[in-house]
Amino acid sequence: MTHAEDYTLAELMCVVAARSFPAKGVVMLGMGLPVLAGTLAKLMHAPGISLCTEVGAFDWTPPEGLTRAPIGIHDMLLNDGSAMVSDMVDALGTLLMGGNVDLGVLGAAQVDRMGNLNTLVLGDYRQPERRLGGTGGNTEIACLARSLLTMMPQERRRFVERVDFNTSPCYITGPGSRRQAGLQPSGPNRVVSTFGVFGFDTPDGGETGSCEMVLEAVFPNMDPDIVKLETGWNLRIADEVSELEPPTVEEIALLRRLDPHGFYLVPGRY
Repeated sequence: MTHAEDYTLAELMCVVAARSFPAKGVVMLGMGLPVLAGTLAKLMHAPGISLCTEVGAFDWTPPEGLTRAPIGIHDMLLNDGSAMVSDMVDALGTLLMGGNVDLGVLGAAQVDRMGNLNTLVLGDYRQPERRLGGTGGNTEIACLARSLLTMMPQERRRFVERVDFNTSPCYITGPGSRRQAGLQPSGPNRVVSTFGVFGFDTPDGGETGSCEMVLEAVFPNMDPDIVKLETGWNLRIADEVSELEPPTVEEIALLRRLDPHGFYLVPGRY
């Protein structure tokens, strides 16, 4: 195994996320980087997973000779290689509400210490500083998938103590709050940033523990104190923080082949 020497933090975030996919199960991809990471995972790390999107692509297998990842969750490329192409009613209803999604992979504008996501507004909802793209299927995926994997660039403006608007509940306000909201336990959940990997302090999906985000692993040559500085609250750090393996030459080559025009990995887009 030869490690790559030339890679960006965003590329490593995608690689680490792809490595985190389960060996099998149903995975629903959200907009943005989850599509790129999911394609990489299916081709290299977890060929047994069934990739789905909220708009109705079911069990997508990348066709032979694939030259790029789908551009979003609605790309017509998903029609070629899917076991079934339907609509959002089937994806969010039959699949998610039926309890058939093992992992949801999401991105957002903000994530907070309990793992909740915001994809709707920045600032006060009634007088927002900025309106965002909206919820799409993020709400349903966060509420109904058995576990969540969030991909988020590490910045204080994104890692906030409490999201401005909770579009995608994780552990909401702490232990027991998912149950109080009528939701099932969720987890184990993970957040992969451009600095490292975070878990949550709850052994049972939100019933007990603090449910707070905890730094568990860092990227090569990354200091946990730097991660803490780029987090908008007093981040908890695990007693033993591991260092993640750098990407391999093969992982970076495939990732760049899947994003030949920089649709996903241009700075500022992710």
